[in-house]
Amino acid sequence: MHSGLAERRLQVAMVFVGTGLVLAAVTAGVLLRGLFFAGEMYLLLTAWYLLCAVFPGLWLVAAGLHGPSASLLSIDGNRRANRRAAALLLICPLAILALYGIHWHRGPLSAQGNLNELLRWGLYASFAYCAYYCAGHRWGARFLSAVWSLLGMLISISALLAVCGGLKLPFAIAYSTSPEVSATGARLGGLLEYPNAFGAVMAVFLLERLFALAVCRDAGESDKRCGKVQGRDDGSAVRGAPALPKEAYSGLGNTEGGREKRREAEVGRISFSGGRAYGDEEREERGEAEEGRTRSSRGRAYGEVEQEKWREAEKQTLARTVAFAEQEHGEPAAIISNELNESIGHVSKAISSRTTIKLLLRMLPLFPYAAALLLSESRGAWLAAAGASAAVLLWKRRLLAALLAAGAAPLAAAALLYRQLARAGLAVEPLPGLLLLAGLWAGALLAGLWLYRRSSSAAGGVRAAMLVLAAAGWTAAGSAVLVQVSERITGPSMTVAARGLYYRDAWKLAAEAPWLGRGGETWRYSYLAAQSRPYVGSQVHSGYLDFLLNLGIVGLAAVLLLLLAAGWVVGAAAPRLLPSLLVIALHGAVDFDWSYGLTWLLLFLLPALAFAEVRQEADNSSGTTAVKAAPGIAVIPSADRIPSNAAVNECLTLPESGTKASFCAVTTRPDTSIQARDLLPAAAHANSPGTKRFPRLLSRAQRLGHFVLKRRVRAATAAVCTGCLCLALSLLSFQLMKGAELHRVAAREPDPAGKIALLRQSLEWNPREPRAVVSLSRLLPDREAKDLLTGSLAYAPEDATVQWEIAVRSMNGSNPGESLHWIRRSLKADVYNTAKRVKAIDGMLDMSQRRLKAGDRAGGTASASAGLNLLHQFRLQADSECRKGQQHNDRRFGFTAEAEALELRLRKVLAAAHSPDAEERRVSVQTPTAAY
Repeated sequence: MHSGLAERRLQVAMVFVGTGLVLAAVTAGVLLRGLFFAGEMYLLLTAWYLLCAVFPGLWLVAAGLHGPSASLLSIDGNRRANRRAAALLLICPLAILALYGIHWHRGPLSAQGNLNELLRWGLYASFAYCAYYCAGHRWGARFLSAVWSLLGMLISISALLAVCGGLKLPFAIAYSTSPEVSATGARLGGLLEYPNAFGAVMAVFLLERLFALAVCRDAGESDKRCGKVQGRDDGSAVRGAPALPKEAYSGLGNTEGGREKRREAEVGRISFSGGRAYGDEEREERGEAEEGRTRSSRGRAYGEVEQEKWREAEKQTLARTVAFAEQEHGEPAAIISNELNESIGHVSKAISSRTTIKLLLRMLPLFPYAAALLLSESRGAWLAAAGASAAVLLWKRRLLAALLAAGAAPLAAAALLYRQLARAGLAVEPLPGLLLLAGLWAGALLAGLWLYRRSSSAAGGVRAAMLVLAAAGWTAAGSAVLVQVSERITGPSMTVAARGLYYRDAWKLAAEAPWLGRGGETWRYSYLAAQSRPYVGSQVHSGYLDFLLNLGIVGLAAVLLLLLAAGWVVGAAAPRLLPSLLVIALHGAVDFDWSYGLTWLLLFLLPALAFAEVRQEADNSSGTTAVKAAPGIAVIPSADRIPSNAAVNECLTLPESGTKASFCAVTTRPDTSIQARDLLPAAAHANSPGTKRFPRLLSRAQRLGHFVLKRRVRAATAAVCTGCLCLALSLLSFQLMKGAELHRVAAREPDPAGKIALLRQSLEWNPREPRAVVSLSRLLPDREAKDLLTGSLAYAPEDATVQWEIAVRSMNGSNPGESLHWIRRSLKADVYNTAKRVKAIDGMLDMSQRRLKAGDRAGGTASASAGLNLLHQFRLQADSECRKGQQHNDRRFGFTAEAEALELRLRKVLAAAHSPDAEERRVSVQTPTAAY
């Protein structure tokens, strides 16, 4: 008894730790600009991995008491395909983490970028496990639902308040004078500070709410049409029939005993999927039988015949109750009937008010989500939301009418708000802006509630009129928005053409390492060398291409499997969440919102929410907790509960009517672990002949005990390894955090000596950061700086900034060959850099002057010739770019007047070096500053 209490307490502790981790991650994802910048994540990652190391410790203690009681590998009736999809969903993040670990061992293009991605995916993988674990418990499931709603409201309301003047967020609004970028000159980016990613996130939350309301109304209408029995705890009423007092059912088969009998009858019809531990054939047979006997997880498990009987019983109950009261008390039947009807009316009003409040709360986020999505002015997010909705509606066509009714009023009000704020360039006075926001929100809520309830309760012509009104609302909202942004949609798009360049260059770069890629942040550290035009774009604007560059075909396959597994899990458990998942998958193909950690947290939250939703439906269903109602729970009995042969003999029995043993269902609390004894046949008598009829069952039970014992050892080993891995990742995160902190302090330090000391300490903590290396090298002597820079190439072999700094130090030396080598190497890593090319030519000119002054005629001539060679290449590159036009020339690459002046000076120096009296003359050449 005490051990069971300790186990339950440990389970509660694990759930609280898991929910705390989930809350911390999503809160940080909102407050830290969507977890886009790795430097802002190090403190979070340090604390996160420390707490994650506690999680396996709690699990080990729980396993030591009674062994692992559950596994997170199956969903929706424990079908084999669903179990594999759930397992794949949890394994793929670990596979991606392992691929980054392989690159860390092999030597990536950037050690710092690869380590950043490794730490990110460690966060994502552990977050997925925590969220999925919490969703398997009653309180954890409710907590996840609350976290999702609060997260969406926080992101949307903070952005709208930043527009209306109630909240100061410096970079919440992105301004642009280009009509191709913004039709209004301003776009809402919210806490993410990037309108496209912000729009995609808002589309995720908006579709989740819209389809939740649509599914809710569709389920209610289906229940009304079919008259299915509600799965309430009192087991009393048909949907739509009044619930009478318990005394009214006396003697009519609806007492506590009658309800218990009906529950036992129901339990007998629902097979317990915990018996799946006895083999694949028996598991599949019981799973198919369970699906055929159970209607849904809402407790409607009786069948059509039972429903008709319950309807007749309710009618007879009212008549008998009235007749009994008239006979006992002598009151007229009409008076008693009126009193009953009056009491029923009060109950109905209370239920109706509670239903209205719940419906208002469900519709509350629709307006801010829609308004934030429209104000982001993200065409990709709009198209992704439309495409995801259309794809799901093709599968669930009956949801179309409910979707129209639920979203008409909020979308129309959001479109009106967008038009009003667009005229002002998203700059309004605080008081009028807040009044406008509050008024439209209240109007959208009330109008939406009226339209939603009228369209669901009315019939015939009234219902058709309501749907026409809803369609008109959608049409008006779409027209108002399209008129405002028509030029951006119909006209030529510079951003679309630029992304085409990114994709072509990325494909060429991916061909250099097609299978495993080149490690984390490959595009960021190599796009300057791979670009075919002088554009500015450190993000490839496609999550799929980014994975192809980082991890090759293997990593891209892992991501695709992850998305497919998530879609499978969501589609099997809660199809209403599928549109939100599709938005993430679709929009990630055309933008870099996958670079935001918040996007991945939302992606892993969606399957956990689907799991949690089915868990909550299971808790709200009938008194028994069937395994089907808890998707993701595959029962693994603990070794110390595996009974001996004698215990099995006592439990086995042979029914009188057949040759198959009957198995008991499980009646337990939702949070209670299912033990191995529940897998055995129920009801039995000692020395029963059934013990001789089932030798295979006995041997399987014995083998199961040995299997579980081995499984516990493996699980304990895995938990210890997981804890050690979390501690190692926490240490790495702490090192990166200290290095970044010292680097920031050094940037503000005015004293050069103090700055040098701080930068040295920063590199001691994290020698992989190239920016700290470059900052320190500029404060050191040339020889020491060159050694420092050359050593840092071990962590970033193709970093353009480090290579250029080495080239600058080489130009201050006396070896023209070495200087030319590093100049060519740095210019290859940064092709379209006008400033570097001009400075390289000037550096070779200065070296030639110094060599000639020192009497080294050959060195001076070689340096001048190298400078002319560099200048000739620069001219050819600039002429080629000029013929292509100025479009996509974001870096303003071209041949400058300063380069022409340097050409004249180089030719003069070269002519003086070849003259007969060159050794007797002192060559005097004006400096570039004096010449201009």
